[in-house]
Amino acid sequence: MTRWALVVIIVTIAGCAASAPPPRPSAMVLVRADRLVAQRQYAEALEAYEEILAKYPDTDEAGRARNSRDTLGSLLASRAQIVRLTAEVKAQEAQMKTQEAQMKTQEAQMKTQEAQMKAQDAELARARQEIARLTAEADRLRADLENLKKIDIDLERRRK
Repeated sequence: MTRWALVVIIVTIAGCAASAPPPRPSAMVLVRADRLVAQRQYAEALEAYEEILAKYPDTDEAGRARNSRDTLGSLLASRAQIVRLTAEVKAQEAQMKTQEAQMKTQEAQMKTQEAQMKAQDAELARARQEIARLTAEADRLRADLENLKKIDIDLERRRK
């Protein structure tokens, strides 16, 4: 009897295995798409999800494929935005460094110009002092000349 029991068990197991339906093509594509996501091959996974929606729109897998596709699309859009924003930040940082360098150059130029202005102010003050000295000397010489003219006129009058 044990032989018959063993035969019955084997036949039952073989019958169960033979009666399992083969996997649906849409399920196979969904498994492949999920595997591609796990491998971070997002573009290929997106194509596989699109394939399910195009070829098998009425299957149970289509709803999950749609959700996965939308989520993956959002992920890829977010990554693209991160890349774009990172590039913008780097460009702005480079621009800021350039502007800082320009500011330092302008500050150095301003210091040079301030030093030149101080030197010019000092030269102007010396020139004004010299003008004042020369004006005073010219006034003194004019006065001396007037005195000499008076003396000369007085001497001329006395001679006459």
